Amino acid sequence: MSNLSELLPAGGGGKNVNFVASGVLPNGQAVVLKSNGQVEAVSISGLAESIPAGSESVFNSGSSNYKSISFDPNNSGKFVISYNDQGNSNYGTAIVGTISGTSISFGSEYVFDTGYSVYTSLSFDPNNSGKFVVCYRNNTNSNYGTAIVGTVSGTSISFGSKYIFNSSTTNYTNVAFDPNNSGKFVVCYGATDAARGKAIVGTVSGTSISFGSESVFNSANIEYPFLSFDPNNSGKFVIGYQDQGNSAYGTAIIGTISGTSISYGSESVFNSANTRYLSLSFDPDTSGKFVVVYHDNGNSYYGTACVGTVSGTSISFGSEFVFNSANTGETSISFYTNNSGKFVACYRDAGNSNYGTAIVGTISGTSISFGSESVFNSGSTNYLSSSFDPNNSGKFVVCYRDGGNSNYGTAIVGQVSTLGTNLTSTNFLGITDAAISSGAAGKVTIKGGLKTELAGGTFAVTVTNPGSGNRYYINGVLQYTLNLREGFTYKFDQSASSNSGHPFRFSTTSNGSHASGSEYTTGVTTSGTPGNAGAYTQIVVAASAPTLYYYCTNHSGMGGTANTLAAIVPNSVYYVQGDGTLSTTTTSPAVRIGKALSSTSINLEFS
Repeated sequence: MSNLSELLPAGGGGKNVNFVASGVLPNGQAVVLKSNGQVEAVSISGLAESIPAGSESVFNSGSSNYKSISFDPNNSGKFVISYNDQGNSNYGTAIVGTISGTSISFGSEYVFDTGYSVYTSLSFDPNNSGKFVVCYRNNTNSNYGTAIVGTVSGTSISFGSKYIFNSSTTNYTNVAFDPNNSGKFVVCYGATDAARGKAIVGTVSGTSISFGSESVFNSANIEYPFLSFDPNNSGKFVIGYQDQGNSAYGTAIIGTISGTSISYGSESVFNSANTRYLSLSFDPDTSGKFVVVYHDNGNSYYGTACVGTVSGTSISFGSEFVFNSANTGETSISFYTNNSGKFVACYRDAGNSNYGTAIVGTISGTSISFGSESVFNSGSTNYLSSSFDPNNSGKFVVCYRDGGNSNYGTAIVGQVSTLGTNLTSTNFLGITDAAISSGAAGKVTIKGGLKTELAGGTFAVTVTNPGSGNRYYINGVLQYTLNLREGFTYKFDQSASSNSGHPFRFSTTSNGSHASGSEYTTGVTTSGTPGNAGAYTQIVVAASAPTLYYYCTNHSGMGGTANTLAAIVPNSVYYVQGDGTLSTTTTSPAVRIGKALSSTSINLEFS
């Protein structure tokens, strides 16, 4: 069978028809009909990651350090990289790159300072096409903090005059434009005149820059400051940094621009350990949400990330999430637009020969889930920086010093495609009437029938080591993402012997007690000893239950996510979404399936 017309009479439909399952199908799972006659779960296919997507391109045939990259938001595919060119007397240098497909072409190199220039940081003015600012430490001029305006024309760059913003030794400069305030930018830095964290507002007019007064956001020595503006909140930005006055803890603070002045909120600690190699970025599609990535000395130098939420002048942080269980060097994070909650973190993986590596992260509330790591440079990778093209969905560029190729300045295109689904307007079949094992036959309530008891049921829990430690399998699927509907009862059968020593519990925190969370007990009952006949954990999902996570009370990393879905509303029209869930609202792609007759049944007949 390849389509519904071969299965059903015109305008009709039965209550139940037997089908062979392709993959494990829980009870109440929306399914589509495949061309081979089997049925599979409606699902989001996820992000089609291609990192790298193209070949490496050399932009500097010399050892280049302190790189920074920024796309011109007003010129699709155009970006500029600034760097310290060791092959040319350590001059401050910049170059224009252009993406075509997955290839990069570069113009000529342009020197913006014929002095020893380090800690370069670059940002485009989103409200002034082709204009950007580079900030850096000018070692040839008493290590002063210096800024200069660049203007892109084709693949050429012209520069204005140099302007000093800090007349003392200036470290770790980082600059960003306010997307909601034309010509305004902020640069943050470590100033050794009094060993303190400082920031200052700059205003661009043509190729000139005027500065306000310096403001202190931390009165101790700071390192690795990184600044990002909230694009949905004019004048608001966050600086993340290592606070050496507080045991080198990872710390963040919110700043607000008023004219050329800056006011600050209170400092918030996101990592109570020595924190290095910070990078920070706001989610452009979710107001007030940002992610900071860093190297956590307090946890074996692992690459770690956490979500920050801005409220007024305060910042709250969620739990920390590890994205690389090895010594993680320089990090760079960038969100991409029109795909809420998605970002890419690039970093040096000392656990894998210092290779350049990237990973896709997704935020949900204050939680983060990660995809698989992808190597973009099989050589020692240093001084990396990355940026998404805001006009070219899913495309980004990462630039770095390639230790595998004479330390040349190198760049590569990465691609993260948009979400896909196997659901179409013609292949939706119905909803499973019971759980079906992969390859087994089972009943599906098809269009034209009445599906009752849409959720609930029993899930078989087993434990297996897939190569990275013991993990839970739900109905045979590794760390299966559950969808639990309010008002229904779900039993998780732990009678299989492999469950011995692995109590199955719920928490509102991913990884539960192993991530400082606590056990969630509302509506939860347990019986017996895992690994013995009759052992189970059962939950009756409460109204307005939060997103849950299942975990083993004895061992870290075994569990997964249990999404909680709203109760069925009688007399409401329902749609099946691209991720297989049922909802009274529709978000493309989605298919209308029918109307709820009660809190436990939906009539699948529809026109």
